[in-house]
Amino acid sequence: MEGGFLNHNPAWRTYKYSSKKKEKLVADEETVQKIITALENESLKYETYFKLIIATGMRRDECCGLKWSDIDYERKSIHIQRNVVKITGEDIIVKDTKTAAGDRYVYFSPEVESLLKEYYRECVWQADAYEDRQLAADDFVFRKLDSQDPMTPSTFTWRFKLILKKNGLPKKLNVHSLRHSNASLFDRKWSGRGDGGGAPGPQPAFHDAGYLHPRLRQNKKAAREALQRGLDIGEGENCVRLHTSPASPLLNRNLLR
Repeated sequence: MEGGFLNHNPAWRTYKYSSKKKEKLVADEETVQKIITALENESLKYETYFKLIIATGMRRDECCGLKWSDIDYERKSIHIQRNVVKITGEDIIVKDTKTAAGDRYVYFSPEVESLLKEYYRECVWQADAYEDRQLAADDFVFRKLDSQDPMTPSTFTWRFKLILKKNGLPKKLNVHSLRHSNASLFDRKWSGRGDGGGAPGPQPAFHDAGYLHPRLRQNKKAAREALQRGLDIGEGENCVRLHTSPASPLLNRNLLR
């Protein structure tokens, strides 16, 4: 158009109009609990991956980009500093986080810690049995077998759809729905509201106070107190539990208070 060869923009139909908002797919607390129950019948790798997203609100590509060195068990924190991108026909790309604010720390409960350590032991065994080497701190937490490359986000998207279908759960949900659900559940617990209608957008629970929604940043002390409460183990009803099966090797404790 600028060169005078066209008198109209052929891509005008691709414009995204701001007035049309796409509905966010959010799983309610009951559905989240059913998903957690269903995950306990999956392999430890997939159980760990999806429960991490539920517990921390990470994006699926950020979870794929985690390395064992990013996990600090002493502080019960995970440093998110990269994500994984895979374009059809091209190699896997590991790059910085989506935004500058995306480089952050998220915190996990003792239940998540137990799950991570259990999965770590399995990864150590696999590296020794199948690759004849020791698992390194620089290895990706979720990586392809016999490879140093991380698993692609689409692999987990495909697996999540299978889990939903197999367990009769809403098929319209996706992996990102778990991130939205995390924000909704955390906001309800923090604000005391029952509709989860506080801070808008996918603001993950257990994040550093500096990454929380601006409404929470206005009072950093209160936000940090809320963070610490979220790290505690509660015994109240209607709480999200990481493990619901009586046969689970971990105790049925609550993730959120």
